[in-house]
Amino acid sequence: MSHYILPHSDPLEDDRLALMSKMLDPHMRFRLSQLGLGEGWRCLEVGAGNGTISQWLADQVGPTGHVTATDIDTAFLGKLARDNLEVRQIDVTKDPLGKDYDLVCARALLHHIPDRLDVVARLAAAVKPGGFILLEEPDFHPVEDTDSPAVRDFWRGFIAWAANCGIDYFIGRRLAPVLSKSGMTDIGVHGETILFQGGSLCARYWTLTFEELREPILASGLITPTLWNETLALFGNAEFWTWQNSFVATSARKPDADGAAA
Repeated sequence: MSHYILPHSDPLEDDRLALMSKMLDPHMRFRLSQLGLGEGWRCLEVGAGNGTISQWLADQVGPTGHVTATDIDTAFLGKLARDNLEVRQIDVTKDPLGKDYDLVCARALLHHIPDRLDVVARLAAAVKPGGFILLEEPDFHPVEDTDSPAVRDFWRGFIAWAANCGIDYFIGRRLAPVLSKSGMTDIGVHGETILFQGGSLCARYWTLTFEELREPILASGLITPTLWNETLALFGNAEFWTWQNSFVATSARKPDADGAAA
């Protein structure tokens, strides 16, 4: 796996992940619940980050179920404490994932990985017949609709910089056909886009993200210091409202052993 651009060693990363969990966990919990998640399920979360989803999964599957929380860096997973929750350090591009899970899920992982479609195939292969996969990834098309020319130019520079780093910020729209071609069925795709206010939770999340990436982005020349300062000032202004990207949750089911979808 290529070097992660937002390493857990960064002093801002714990706070950034906490804000991300507050922002996105409700949407992901709702989509997971729609799959019928319940007692006794065996679950795998890949790229578990700070573990809030894995911990919630462990509560849902109960003592007869089991959750494996994995990440390439488990620095923030050591605090998880559930008898039915196991933490493993893995590189999803090459390490064994296990098999026959009732559920495999990942959030905000694939867009960072250059060989992301190979990873999707690996995740799907870990699902047992009749089991589910749920992948939540970004699609940045809404940011083009901001009313602020400065913020629009900022996002365009950010997306261009990310693409140069091998990041696909539009992967959310591409996962359904990939899962369909892999033989998965009952595919559902739902996006959630947040209109946020300067100074809000979402604004603070993005401000922390940008601060972690400030040096390489400005060094690229794709965003000028003037544009950077103007945009971050707006993100702190309670009178400013704008769209963030959409987070697209794609779910699918592996056909039963006889080839039929349940």
